Amino acid sequence: MLARTVTSIALALTVPALLAPAPVAAAETSPAVTVEAAPRLAADVVSGVAGKVSGPRAPLSAARVYLYRLSDLSLVQAVTDERGHFLFDALPAGLYKVIAHKAGFVPAVVQLTRTTASAFQFLELELSASTATDRSDGEDFWTVRSQVPTDVLRRIQLAEIQDATRQAGSTAGASVAPAALARAGNFAGQMRATTGVEEIGAAAGQLTRGELGVQGQVGTVKLGVSGDYLQLQPGFGDTEGPSGFARTLSLSMASEDNTTVRLSSRNDRLLASPESRQDIDFENYRLAVSHDLGERGRSDFLAQYTAESNFHRHGWIDPQSIPEESRSWRLEGTYTTELGDRSSLQTGVRYRERSSAFGFAGDAGLLAPEQQRVDVFGNAGLQVQPSVVVEYGLYSTMRDGSLSLSPRGGLVLQLSPLWQASAAASYKVHDENARDADYFIPSLRGADDLDDACEQNDGHCYQVVLTHQSGDDNSLSLGATQREFDETQRMYFSDQFIDRYDSLYLVPGDEMPEVQFAVSRRLSPSVVTRLQSNMAEGGGGVFYATDSEAYENQVRYLVTSLDTHFDGTSTGLFIAFHHLEQSLQAIEDDGRPAPQLEVERLELMLTQNLNVLLDMATDMALQLNMQVSRGSWPFLSEASQADREELRKRLVGGIALRF
Repeated sequence: MLARTVTSIALALTVPALLAPAPVAAAETSPAVTVEAAPRLAADVVSGVAGKVSGPRAPLSAARVYLYRLSDLSLVQAVTDERGHFLFDALPAGLYKVIAHKAGFVPAVVQLTRTTASAFQFLELELSASTATDRSDGEDFWTVRSQVPTDVLRRIQLAEIQDATRQAGSTAGASVAPAALARAGNFAGQMRATTGVEEIGAAAGQLTRGELGVQGQVGTVKLGVSGDYLQLQPGFGDTEGPSGFARTLSLSMASEDNTTVRLSSRNDRLLASPESRQDIDFENYRLAVSHDLGERGRSDFLAQYTAESNFHRHGWIDPQSIPEESRSWRLEGTYTTELGDRSSLQTGVRYRERSSAFGFAGDAGLLAPEQQRVDVFGNAGLQVQPSVVVEYGLYSTMRDGSLSLSPRGGLVLQLSPLWQASAAASYKVHDENARDADYFIPSLRGADDLDDACEQNDGHCYQVVLTHQSGDDNSLSLGATQREFDETQRMYFSDQFIDRYDSLYLVPGDEMPEVQFAVSRRLSPSVVTRLQSNMAEGGGGVFYATDSEAYENQVRYLVTSLDTHFDGTSTGLFIAFHHLEQSLQAIEDDGRPAPQLEVERLELMLTQNLNVLLDMATDMALQLNMQVSRGSWPFLSEASQADREELRKRLVGGIALRF
């Protein structure tokens, strides 16, 4: 097999825009790959990767060419034209593997280095017949396949099955059963196994975690299964240390008519304190169904059940509306449609029901009346001109005979091809809700669907965002949000059950101005970094606590992360810092010290892809995670201030595979 590379660099300004060739394929990180026929090469192409695939005697048409980026495991694909030509346009710098293949031939594999995105490189790839017996290099498909990434091997096997199916169908009307496609390797998977130590003062525990995910297709149905299990056990010889487990399982199915079904479950259990032996339990089951209606419409349905015991209670002092135990249902349906080329509409209804049990100041527990609420909402968008989109909507909440109305509006402006500005506002204009109907809402900062800015849970909200996008690796975003909370909310900053104390309480009346900043930059041809930061400070709401006292709430947080990737060595470095503060000032000052919470966490995670170093057929990466934090811990009930100052250390390492 012959692989020859010619590299040249030219200024992109010398190419007229109208003459630039259309890209053959765009980078994708999902299993699906866009396949298009490659255009004939133009003499004035000055960037990208082009080439020609030939057989022993002539160019090969309809040959598949795979471009596999080793740094992020992304894959693009093209098909050669009748002259054997292919073209990949707009490729960033990095280290690639190029694999050419056609049924009946041995694949050709070559490693390609792009030092700059503006470089033009030309490849000539020659394939030999897989049945040839006079090969001087002694290579056949079985020796070459060790150089081919696993993702590409699956596509080669599937392509051969599909080609055989088309050929059989054109001659005898035959077909290949779905099981044959599955056996052909139309499934992808990944797994991760980690273990380490969790240490809090003198107490230590062992962390063990395993994750597994499989995606594939059987017939016309796409399937996905994933699971995650984490276990925390006392350290060696420490029977009184922290213990618990968390497990999640999800199943997704997508049919050919764009109907998707997702089932998921989550179970957490944590022994909060060796002294109290009080267990913390959390269960969540979720069903989501989405289906196309007509050419422009889509319906979505969600059903969710949650049961928890002692999960949302903080342990040092809590709002009265936080239950010790609760059982809740959530049912939601939405319909989205495009009314025309320039307008869209979404309507929906949400029903929530919760039964709760409370215990205050040593009470054994009081069963609260069942809480029910119905939310009806609608959103619409109208493009008034090519660069201006107007959004508007209305939220209404009905519960216990009360009603609240919150209109919402927004504006999106395309200032230039690279700059975009958006603004949104919502304001609760009518509210008959009484305080005894307060509804507790847990949320995960930046990820939970109940925590979107300017949603129906706010008394009022104003948001402004300015973005600049000059490519996948170069972007800037600046934003500011002003919110007044109308519900009691516990805001989490980690989705790990053992980190649930990295959280803050927000109560009705709290005002929270927040500033967001994010920048992504390619610092060099082989280094990409992203810096993101959120900072907020506010409060002012009345915190009715479980000690029967009323406090004024004050909250602040700073969440910053830096994610850097080195393409040359396929190394990832992630650094994150969290600083959370909450203080309660007694409204009637009796000289007692004010309850305070302060949590700080520093995290460092290192990832190294071994394929670049060892050139293995299976994608493999090493991961190392280190955390140091201090604050209020879930394993110390009624912790003293000295206990809260104890450092919490975590060191976890493991390995990840893609197959």
